[in-house]
Amino acid sequence: MNTADSRADFRRSVAAVATRFLAQNSLAPADEAELGALADALMASAVEKTADGELPDAVVKAGVARVLAVFSPPRPELANLAKQLIKGCFQADHPQCRESYHETDADGRCRRQELAYDLARASGAHCVDCPHWSGWSPEEHAARLAGEWKDGAEVFAAHRGVFLPEDFRELRRLAQARA
Repeated sequence: MNTADSRADFRRSVAAVATRFLAQNSLAPADEAELGALADALMASAVEKTADGELPDAVVKAGVARVLAVFSPPRPELANLAKQLIKGCFQADHPQCRESYHETDADGRCRRQELAYDLARASGAHCVDCPHWSGWSPEEHAARLAGEWKDGAEVFAAHRGVFLPEDFRELRRLAQARA
């Protein structure tokens, strides 16, 4: 794939994730020019990928500021999305899954399997740097989550686009390929 094709695919992927995120959080949509500027700001961020582990907070904050600067008028409500996109595009795969998607607290609550919680996450139930995004096929991934969904596979299936957003998998794949 040539560089122009790669850039266009990345822009489309960022637009898909951002559009879904804005809609599922009842935020004002971004127009095509804003979505393109958002993707370009991510590409231009030149955040150095980590070998493993979290990106330093200062790096993430600087990246978020660059991404948010493309919006005029300002859209501070997009800071959460920008942070997740920076991490999703530049944070290396964690060495192994943290199993957060089915982790429960002392009361037996699993936040990552709650629709309201995952609506605010570009990556749904999984971490942005989960190795399952690249290690499992969409079918394997969905079957695994459905089999471990506390409220049953039917609940997972009814909201699969939120819990396991395939547009995020594509963005992660394209971002990793750009490395």
